[in-house]
Amino acid sequence: MEKELEIRQAVRSDLDSILEIETICFGADSFSRRQLLYLITQAKGIFYVVTDKGKVIAYSSLISNAHTHNLRIYSIAVHPDTRGRKLGQLLMEKAIGFARSYQLKKITLEVNVTNEAAIGLYLKNGFEHIRIINNYYADGSNAYYMYKLIYS
Repeated sequence: MEKELEIRQAVRSDLDSILEIETICFGADSFSRRQLLYLITQAKGIFYVVTDKGKVIAYSSLISNAHTHNLRIYSIAVHPDTRGRKLGQLLMEKAIGFARSYQLKKITLEVNVTNEAAIGLYLKNGFEHIRIINNYYADGSNAYYMYKLIYS
């Protein structure tokens, strides 16, 4: 990891930076300030941020389900100005490590079928396509439902 980079659990004071990245990356599909605050402070799971010299440049929101023993990647986002630094991979490794540490059986996610960079990241990390979810996003585009087995 680059010397200036830090990955840590998000705190309430990160909300403005997270919301900015969320809006840039997801547009009409963005979570609201209220939804992000809930994910940071109350949701079951963990919300990570990557900072560079203290500035939030990427994040991931992970939700765990005690009943199914699964982890859901709600969102991974990297500010466009900081892409190409393998921050998505760093966050993916943290997600897989989190799932392993809590002995969760699998990780699931949805990704836009046109998001080649994200799909490539997920495939590289052992995720498989299960099905297409039609009209998943606000603009009517489809999503792949993907998963990775951690423990069988």
